[in-house]
Amino acid sequence: MLALALTVALAATSLVRAQDNDTATVAAAFMNAGIVPDVLSSFAPVLPLLVTFKQADGSSIEVTAGMQLTIAQTANEPTFALVSGNAAIQGKPYLIAMVDPDAPTPQNTSISQVRHFLAPDFVSDGPVAGTWPMTNRTPALSEYMGPHPPDGSDAHRFVSPPLVHTMC
Repeated sequence: MLALALTVALAATSLVRAQDNDTATVAAAFMNAGIVPDVLSSFAPVLPLLVTFKQADGSSIEVTAGMQLTIAQTANEPTFALVSGNAAIQGKPYLIAMVDPDAPTPQNTSISQVRHFLAPDFVSDGPVAGTWPMTNRTPALSEYMGPHPPDGSDAHRFVSPPLVHTMC
């Protein structure tokens, strides 16, 4: 089965969990993966974001920067949670996009920036076990589309920038 590198880069925040909860470590991982400057012109993570994929057997995979996942492991729409002790994030809306900058293959990015998900109104209503689970209050503009790289493709990067917005 093809591996898919999920390098989840966040413009206003950063993907983290466990060893990734230091924003400097995450920023370095994104630089090393070429997310900056390939996808983002700069990257200064402010707040950790936890991205989790539910599995067919009921288990979950919490994504860390540079983690290699299979197509099957990323088949279901991910869930998102902010990791913070700051209650000021409660109710603040985030737009979350998920793009693949390596389409159709990392060696041939002729159709790069394929949009896999776009949702404009993620918010968190409060903390649960140290994270702030996020839900989308409006329909997604683009429903989640799992990865489908061509046979023989090298691993792809996925980039998910949650952006704070003021749209109501």
